[in-house]
Amino acid sequence: MAQTPRSPSPVNVISDAPELSLDDVCAACGLTREEITAYIEQGLAEPQGPAVAWRFSRLTVVRLRRARRLERDLGLNPAGAALALDLMAQIERLQRRLALFEDER
Repeated sequence: MAQTPRSPSPVNVISDAPELSLDDVCAACGLTREEITAYIEQGLAEPQGPAVAWRFSRLTVVRLRRARRLERDLGLNPAGAALALDLMAQIERLQRRLALFEDER
């Protein structure tokens, strides 16, 4: 019996467009305005626009949720979470480069 072709499943793309308000990010991450401000000071989030009307991307929500988990699970402070996330991103980049190198061999 021949199979009917399936249409590709929709891809859930996380946008880096600054479309979320500070209140949206607070609700999505379960954080207070003060906590998000502390993350901004550590470079974990880069809001767009003036401080009275900051806008954030959905990628920021993902990053802040990861930072929050690192704080909760490992007892890190915002600076430690920022460092851990940066190191994790570096490892991911190096792993991708290594995979490309290994594919060339």
